[in-house]
Amino acid sequence: MRRVFVVCALVGALVVAVGAPSGAATTPSTSDAAGMEALQRELNALGCNAGTIDGKLGPNTIQAIRWFQAASGITVDGIVGAITSAKLAQAAASGGPTCPSVPAPAPATSTAAAACTEAAIRAGAQAALLANERMVKSGPYQCVDGLAYNAPTISASGGKPTQVIELLQWNGATWKAVNRSLYCESGSVPKLIYARTCLTGNTPANTNPGTSDAAAVQRMQRELNALGCNAGTADGKLGPKTTAAVRWFQAAAKLPVDGIVGPLTGPALTQASATGSPSCTQVPAPPAPAKTKGGPDCTQAAIQAAAQKSLNAGERIVLSGPFQCGGIWASNGPTIATAAGTRTQVNELMRWNGTAWQVVDRGAYCESGGIPAVVAQKACQV
Repeated sequence: MRRVFVVCALVGALVVAVGAPSGAATTPSTSDAAGMEALQRELNALGCNAGTIDGKLGPNTIQAIRWFQAASGITVDGIVGAITSAKLAQAAASGGPTCPSVPAPAPATSTAAAACTEAAIRAGAQAALLANERMVKSGPYQCVDGLAYNAPTISASGGKPTQVIELLQWNGATWKAVNRSLYCESGSVPKLIYARTCLTGNTPANTNPGTSDAAAVQRMQRELNALGCNAGTADGKLGPKTTAAVRWFQAAAKLPVDGIVGPLTGPALTQASATGSPSCTQVPAPPAPAKTKGGPDCTQAAIQAAAQKSLNAGERIVLSGPFQCGGIWASNGPTIATAAGTRTQVNELMRWNGTAWQVVDRGAYCESGGIPAVVAQKACQV
């Protein structure tokens, strides 16, 4: 949980800048609450009243999601799927639609018992497939308290069948795929299905409550492949092939081509994968990036400039630190003030793009691994 700071006036920045030693150890590929904290900030920036930014999917946050869905003209169910999270990020960056533009919906009422059958689970998983994917096998599944684990085997554009992981929530009538990374990090997944849904490899479930492994990156790789960007196997790693695919999508979407998944690229990719456009087949693949001279600028001014560019509508920085650098990575914990008058310390992960720091999708990069421990301990673990 993030602490809330009361700041009576603008004060000087608190700065801690330490370079990671060469070959510093890296943390396991997990992230804690990264996506949920960002989502709560986005909701508050739009006046949806999610309350304290605590990384938990509680009643206030769920009702705020429902209010945003009403303002956006999409299904009001309080469930955060890929489209809701993408639309929310885009709205927070642009400043609209805001929740006060429409009346708040009535709180959700009790719903019918979840239909834990193969047919119902399969229908939910099929509805979540991307344009180039087809289901080969509906996979093992398990239901607990309105959530379901499902591991269907899919084939993308006639490629090799691959087993993927889905987390589904019952909306009263059908199962709906949710943003797996968010729900895993929020701690709302029942223990009976948590390890199978949220963790990969040998990550011990009993010592990692409220973390997710590779969920965000796997989804992103599937989205890139659906758009013909050739990210390769959905292995949850941000390797050279996936980075090249991100660059290709950025070129197609007319975004800055740097291969970095930040607050603009991620939502644009999710939106494109739902509509089928823009696709990478529409433009040539961009050339490999030129090598830059000089190392990252680990200074207060450079770090603060990146933090300011990442703010949502209605937010301003009142305290720019602390921050810490490790190679091309940096953690930053600025305190922000919102239009509603709240002041909160937030957690950011930054990557050097050759000329400046850029705030990245913290959940995706934390899950992918490769971040020096000196940075990951502050940026990825809550």
